[in-house]
Amino acid sequence: MFKNYKDEKCITGIRKQHNIMVFVGNGFDISVLEKYREDSLVSSYSKFYDFLRYKGFNEDNILYKKMREDKNKCNGKGNWSDFECSLGVLLQTSVSAEELENALKDIQSMFLLFLNEIVTPEVLLELNSDIAQNEWGKEALSGFLGDLSQEDYEKMEFPEKTYHYHMYNYLFVNFNFTSLFDDYIYLDKYQFEPHPYKTVDTNFAFYPNPNGFKKNSINEETVWSSFVMVDTIHPHGYQNIPRSLLFGIENNEYVSDKVLKRFNKSYWAQSNQKYKSYFDDVTLFIIYGMSIGETDNWWWRNSYNCLLNKESELIIYYYCDDSMEKDKVKQMFIDACKISASEEEISSIKDRIYVVLHGRGSHKKMFAIKNIEKFNIEAADECG
Repeated sequence: MFKNYKDEKCITGIRKQHNIMVFVGNGFDISVLEKYREDSLVSSYSKFYDFLRYKGFNEDNILYKKMREDKNKCNGKGNWSDFECSLGVLLQTSVSAEELENALKDIQSMFLLFLNEIVTPEVLLELNSDIAQNEWGKEALSGFLGDLSQEDYEKMEFPEKTYHYHMYNYLFVNFNFTSLFDDYIYLDKYQFEPHPYKTVDTNFAFYPNPNGFKKNSINEETVWSSFVMVDTIHPHGYQNIPRSLLFGIENNEYVSDKVLKRFNKSYWAQSNQKYKSYFDDVTLFIIYGMSIGETDNWWWRNSYNCLLNKESELIIYYYCDDSMEKDKVKQMFIDACKISASEEEISSIKDRIYVVLHGRGSHKKMFAIKNIEKFNIEAADECG
């Protein structure tokens, strides 16, 4: 669960604590690799498929066969979530669970080699240098409310819950296997001082209204003297621990089946045991760089329940063109939750979701990589 810094009194002067859970997906890694690699080799599903072909991967691997089939049909399946959904599709055929597990194990091994080739020490060092120089991590934590449209900002409750001497306690749920985001959000000594003042413990400035939109007494000059804490988890594994890399699906019908539940990601990640308690007290959720697929619906369902209780709100960053409707993004989240609900309930949930649409060249505070802002999804490959 979130550590309660206010009640534990290990930091003096905290008036209120805001727990902020941020889900970070492969769109972030893609944006970094696009900037720091000259060959455009990124961690997308399509690039991994090309890598398997280049390496002459075993053509009898049933998962690789499914990847080739989808590619040849050009059926729009180009996201990692589509690849994981293929596991569920294959389990409904004559493929045995044992054969599928063996195939997945070989794919995981190749994916580790793929990551090691594209996330080089040179990439990490260049990113590390730019983060320290530009203070990207601190900017993301302090000014992300500036990314909201005026309409969404004026509807949102969170800004008015903030004030001086509040703790902003961030938990980043990093669904990537790499350390690129960990590097980005790490508060180093060049951009952060843990205890800068002699008389108070505040160490952070939070901007509740960067754009100066209408919001009672909060204006663009308002800056709260605050506290910040940052923690990052990798529920699906970490590149430096090859055995931890986790691909899978999420199907409630598999929970009671001894064999099939082995393909549920939340089973191996021990999500209920490790992470369920975090949802007890979340002020704000943020989804960033994710395709919001149903294979991660354990996380989406729990977030949905918090929104339903009207104690939390959700910001979704979505990379797209200008024609995308925000309600479509909200519905994408609802669909991924796999929850049966009334129209009234769904409408209530949507009222607590705020969508930030952005494309290449748009400037956003949250996780901005200078000159490259293609953060969300591993877009589907074009035919041919």
